[in-house]
Amino acid sequence: MKVSTTERIKNLQKLLVTNRIKILSLLAQKDTCVCQIVKQLKLKHNLISHHLKTLVDMKYIESKRNGQHIIYRLVNSQKKGILSLLSFINN
Repeated sequence: MKVSTTERIKNLQKLLVTNRIKILSLLAQKDTCVCQIVKQLKLKHNLISHHLKTLVDMKYIESKRNGQHIIYRLVNSQKKGILSLLSFINN
C-alpha cells in the first residue's frame, strides 16, 4: 500500500514534537523504562505516557514488561532512520 504525501506529512508532524524527539534520543542510547524517562526529561508521567503511546502507534518504538517495569526501545527496523533523523536535528 502506497502512503500519500499528505499522510507522510501528518506522520512527520506527529513525530517532530520536541518531547518525542527527546524520548527517541534517550531510547537511542539504551532501552529505558518510563520512570527513567520521566526522571531524565522532568515531565509528568501522564505526558510521557501519551508521547510513548503515539510513538508505539507509529511503530517507532516498542515495549516489553520486565517485572513491574515497562521497558521501551527503538524498533530495530526503524533504528537507522531514527538515528539519521536525530543526527540531522542535532547538527
